[in-house]
Amino acid sequence: MSESYEAGDFERAVALVSAEPSPEALVERLGLDWEYVAWLALDASVAVLGEHAEQRGIVVSYGGEAFTAGFLIGVHLHEGSVPEPAKLTAAVDLVQERGRHAVIADHCDLASVARVEDVYAGALVESLDVADADVDQLRSPLTRIFEAGLAVGLELGSGGDRDAAAE
Repeated sequence: MSESYEAGDFERAVALVSAEPSPEALVERLGLDWEYVAWLALDASVAVLGEHAEQRGIVVSYGGEAFTAGFLIGVHLHEGSVPEPAKLTAAVDLVQERGRHAVIADHCDLASVARVEDVYAGALVESLDVADADVDQLRSPLTRIFEAGLAVGLELGSGGDRDAAAE
């Protein structure tokens, strides 16, 4: 099951997500619980940044932003699809089980994903108020967090097609 989303698809999804000033409004418009998505985002951020001994709250919140951005882009890649809120936990479990790269590879042209990640991570890292030495060390973990959100969003937005195909 590979949709092979490419650069144009990412541009469309990024434009949709960027047009809304509030990620909370986008999440709620999808019928999802903002508090739960925010918790997932911060949990992913703490898990990844904790591996890098990063304890500053502001950096963890930026990691949460990275997850949320990836998640919303992933959901909006599935044009016209309405995610089923009840499948969010299953999407998270599947990404944890299979890994973010495997899930992303099921859905996307990886070169397009790499371009989006590079632009997003670069912009996010530049906006951080941390020492220059820390900026380079944070780029990779913030990209991992973005990828985790993207994978969950892709899986949720696909409507659980993998479950139907497996049966």
